[in-house]
Amino acid sequence: MKKLLSICFGVLFVSSSSLAQDVHFSQFNQTPQLINPGATGVFNGSIRGILNYRTQWSAFGNAFKTYGASFDAPITKKNKKGSFIGLGANFYKDVAGKSEFGNLQVGLSFSGVLAIARNQTVSLGIQTAYGQYSAKLNALSWGNQFNGERFDPRVNSNERFGLLSSRYFDLGTGIYYEFKNSKTAFLGSDLSSFNFGIAGYHLNKPKQTFLNNSEDVLPVKIVAQFSGTFDLSDSKISLVPSVFYAKQSSFKEITPGLLFKLRFGNSTKYSGMFKQGAIYFGSHYRLSDAIIPQVYLEFSDFMLGVSYDYNISETSNVTGGNGGFEISIKYVNKPKALQKSSF
Repeated sequence: MKKLLSICFGVLFVSSSSLAQDVHFSQFNQTPQLINPGATGVFNGSIRGILNYRTQWSAFGNAFKTYGASFDAPITKKNKKGSFIGLGANFYKDVAGKSEFGNLQVGLSFSGVLAIARNQTVSLGIQTAYGQYSAKLNALSWGNQFNGERFDPRVNSNERFGLLSSRYFDLGTGIYYEFKNSKTAFLGSDLSSFNFGIAGYHLNKPKQTFLNNSEDVLPVKIVAQFSGTFDLSDSKISLVPSVFYAKQSSFKEITPGLLFKLRFGNSTKYSGMFKQGAIYFGSHYRLSDAIIPQVYLEFSDFMLGVSYDYNISETSNVTGGNGGFEISIKYVNKPKALQKSSF
């Protein structure tokens, strides 16, 4: 009986929390379209592709898994003032627990990037998306399947929930500002750069009918973020601070952090290839929830990121501090200069 109650509670908990909150990645700087559609196409290069993977709460027996991918690019050439249009696509899938309750979403993002001053741009983005929630309740165990010793999945549960998958259309928008004091694409060339923005998701408050006798509304989510890179004078070290804020219904997340960037290597001259890179290391702190150490390796057009959420909330009594492991891979096709001296 206790096991049955635990299962039922787990299903209700996963359902309610998943409907109320969106998926998120601790490496939020590696998910530009998930935090602001205005960031679409805003980078030094011709194309950008990012893959994300996260697994969480393995201490509960069935780890929660999240997959993500995005692609974006400027689709028009910059005019004389440096303005252009960006286009992007993103995908994520979230799978939670034994029932594989989760959300699948595919979206398209459009941005108009306006150069407002030297090395400064402001962009407005719009994102449209198709989403679907689903679950496999036949993977769960029910009270009448307990034979006194164990749960027998061959026994008919006789449960009739009228389970339906829930499909919805989603709409979001955001405004994004970026400053860069150098247009050179070589690593470490930006003496200082920063960006910040604010975005809103689920602006149309999509309705979701997961069970045939209930209807939920996906609450509006507000996201704000800031990140920057500031080189230390006469040094190969840079400071990379960032802050992430999100609010959706009664749920709120605040995650500040600081990374150290150490540049290494030399560039080649009079060619389109260069051999320089950087390593980033540091930590973020999700208030009242987790400490998140992170390491990134950047080489040429690629960046690999690894992080781990060490849980410090009340659930740490159950998880033992085990939170979420996350990995990201980013590719940016950067422009190559004809000549660049070593640093």
